[in-house]
Amino acid sequence: MLKSFQRLGYFIVLEKIPQEIVVYMRKCLKIKDFINPRISLRSQRYYQQIIRDYLKINPYGKQAQKIIAIAVSKATLVMEYSADLINVAIEELVKERYELPAFSTLERLIGHIKFLVNKRLYGKINKKLSESEKLILEQLISSDKEEVILTLSLIKSPPKSPTLSHIKELQDKFKKLMNFGDIKRLLLDLPPSKIKSWSAIAKALDIAELRDINPFKRQAFLLCLLYQAQVKTRDYLVEMFLKRVKIIHNQAKKRLVELREKNLAQTASLLELLKEVLQVSLKDLDKAKLGEQVLCIFEDNGGASNLLQQCQEIKAYSSKNYLPLLWHFYSRYRKALFDIVNSLEIISTSSDQSLIDALNYVLKHEHKRKKYLEASIDLSFLNNDAWRKLVISKDAETLVLVRQQLEICVFSCLATDLKTGDACVLGSENYADFREQLLPWAECEPLVADYCENLGIPSTSVQFIEHLKLKLTQFALDVDQLCKTDDQVSVSKDGRLILKQITAQLIPDGAEELETAILKKMPERNLLDILTHVEYWLNWTRHFGPVSGNEPKLNDPSERYLLTVFCYGCNLGPNQMARHAKGLVSSHALSYTNTRHINANKIESAIRDLINAYNRLNLPKCWGTGKRAAADGSKFEVYENNLLSEYHIRYGGYGGIAYHHVSDTYIALFTHFINCGVWEAVYILDGLLKNSSDIQPDILHADTQGQSEPVFGLSYLLGIELMPRIRNWQDHIFVRPDETVKYEYIDSLFKEIVDWNLIQTHWEDLVQMALSIKAGKLMPSTIFRKLNTYSRKNRIYQAFKALGQVIRTLFLLKYISDKKLRREITACTNKVEGYNHFLDWLFFGKDGIITENDPEEQEKRLKYLDLVASAVILQNTIDLSLAVQELSASGYQINQSQLAILSPYMTNHIKRYGDYVVDWHNLPNPWEQAISLPIQFLETPI
Repeated sequence: MLKSFQRLGYFIVLEKIPQEIVVYMRKCLKIKDFINPRISLRSQRYYQQIIRDYLKINPYGKQAQKIIAIAVSKATLVMEYSADLINVAIEELVKERYELPAFSTLERLIGHIKFLVNKRLYGKINKKLSESEKLILEQLISSDKEEVILTLSLIKSPPKSPTLSHIKELQDKFKKLMNFGDIKRLLLDLPPSKIKSWSAIAKALDIAELRDINPFKRQAFLLCLLYQAQVKTRDYLVEMFLKRVKIIHNQAKKRLVELREKNLAQTASLLELLKEVLQVSLKDLDKAKLGEQVLCIFEDNGGASNLLQQCQEIKAYSSKNYLPLLWHFYSRYRKALFDIVNSLEIISTSSDQSLIDALNYVLKHEHKRKKYLEASIDLSFLNNDAWRKLVISKDAETLVLVRQQLEICVFSCLATDLKTGDACVLGSENYADFREQLLPWAECEPLVADYCENLGIPSTSVQFIEHLKLKLTQFALDVDQLCKTDDQVSVSKDGRLILKQITAQLIPDGAEELETAILKKMPERNLLDILTHVEYWLNWTRHFGPVSGNEPKLNDPSERYLLTVFCYGCNLGPNQMARHAKGLVSSHALSYTNTRHINANKIESAIRDLINAYNRLNLPKCWGTGKRAAADGSKFEVYENNLLSEYHIRYGGYGGIAYHHVSDTYIALFTHFINCGVWEAVYILDGLLKNSSDIQPDILHADTQGQSEPVFGLSYLLGIELMPRIRNWQDHIFVRPDETVKYEYIDSLFKEIVDWNLIQTHWEDLVQMALSIKAGKLMPSTIFRKLNTYSRKNRIYQAFKALGQVIRTLFLLKYISDKKLRREITACTNKVEGYNHFLDWLFFGKDGIITENDPEEQEKRLKYLDLVASAVILQNTIDLSLAVQELSASGYQINQSQLAILSPYMTNHIKRYGDYVVDWHNLPNPWEQAISLPIQFLETPI
């Protein structure tokens, strides 16, 4: 009883005490096997009290209930799921040294507390609502469509591509949403997490289900849904504005190229004319005759005025200045862009108000058709001479502004400032002022010393600069001397350093024969059976259930969840899945389960279970240490008619990028679905920070797209060692610690000097951002979306860039001097590329096209796919481990280097097609028997 209570925190029936504990106690007390632990109920209670006194545990009672009520009441404000609240209660009881009650007792108490807290919140919201506001909310679930202005389907509708008609549709939706008024004032008692939770519940329910809910509760849910729709629609409007401005600029650039090609013949004709004039000038003629002949040549070619006009046309299109061509493509969207800007509250995030003043000036003159406007505004935001020449003109010796060009210029600069964070939108989420999400420096300051100590860097700006300067100086000198004798490095005639290509590692003797022998022992499996086996082992479907957090009311929830994951993870779609399921499930049931019971967070929790189980296996330790990961993106096609879709220049076609973080042990840790036009480095650190599995790498590899100077700087302050595979590494900026430092062999690489003053000046800002990210206040992508392009106001960008130049220089020096490192980077990045091909094989339905236009559903498709891939990887690794054990037992000589060439991405033995039925009768053996490999296989990870 004592040993089980220490483990569980509560007393259980003696017959249910695990036999392992009984056997252990018999052994310790030297009791015979035939003696069983049986006592009377009175003695049992007596023993329980002795155990409580010995462990200083209080019995569960009213005081314990009071403690639970206080803790759970606070937690209910930020949590929704009963399971999370039960965990809070258990942690609080353990902390306060109380005995745990029966689970049913705890569940009923938590349910009652949650009901009371939420009921109080529903009542507060209802009191703040006016009668007209209540009427609007009730009309959302009304069956009379003719009188309803705003419908539930309109609120839930996803954004489309930024065409003129779709922009107008989104603007119309936003106007209808904003007709309700200011919702934030009604939700002041709710934390953001609660608003998002209730909004998700309302979004998952249909009209009939919402009607069955208590009116106060229904109004609160619909209000949260409306508020989230307002916030998201602002984001979508900004996205459409940015994309349309970008498209207008791209169209003007394309038109400039077309005009150049069109005028090639005209250019050639004028060159021939110039050649003829020059030939005449070389003749021995006096000036009068020379002039006559030149005039004759001009007349023969259309006259001087015509030739001058041709020259002016060619001159206009001979430069890279496409700005004069923007109006033609902008004019059609002028009203739509004005409407977007008018509907949003845009402010500057700095003291520089010149652009916002210019924007207000343009909006004021929206309906005026004057060609020129008074130059009565500050034009300091015009840092481009090309724009100045277009916008500023002279009228009777007075400076005026060209209205059309001013409009395009202001909107173009506004788009840049919204992307860099120099301007923000009130009430937005993605385009709010990210500085407001940072931890205040007063909270950061006490944390700096310990944080820097854990990173192994000084905690003051002066010492930090001295540390980096010394490190860069000494390491560069060491590499300079090393390169003199390294046969892998040579210098070309033009002074460029050249690295010899790394030769491929030889395949160990007997490795191919071993692989063949193992493959013969791999059992044939189909994908649905694999998912069933992994569910039997890990019960990962326990993470799925209704959005409300209640128990699923399905006949066989595990089977339904397995079919749903297979349906969407392999991209079959509910209709095709239902056709192949022998009538066991309908397409509506699959779609219902996907919408109501599964979201991206729940899929990530299930994936985490699979990753943790995989990490317990020993075979993956032959493939890597788990301390390294690689990030890379693969394109997935989507329909053109959605906001995420963009044309991919390298791969062609419209789609999005699935950006994977894959461990050096082959398992994927996290996946984002991002735009094709986004620089992948923006999301490279997010994957590691969002990864909550047992595999926690601190070395990150990528390709050229996965790095930039700010990324190097921030990753260093987060304790992540970024080691990308960079093409044309010689072209990147190497920085000297000081202008006086020279190198004998590698001096030609260094092009700039470190701006130490800039780093020192903004030391507190840099640390503040790192601490805010560690505290979970914001993600690195939020910062990088603002710092991935040059910001004329944001000096923090330049500080991150300066720091990143130092860290990238250190990495590149290590890269060129360490052959082993280059091999490791190549090997790890090859694994993530192999994972991309593995996903292509698994995502076989609908020609690999994601047919969903909702951004949230698109993200879920990739999560489903990762879940299926993780299950197959786990099953393959277990089968490989068992095959290795069998071969070893039969006398086959195996070593670690031979196992290192294996991969869990094998698919030859897996069937994708046929009838899809969950078979609960053909279940596997316990997977733990595959954990252990003979010790000689695990000497040192490869």
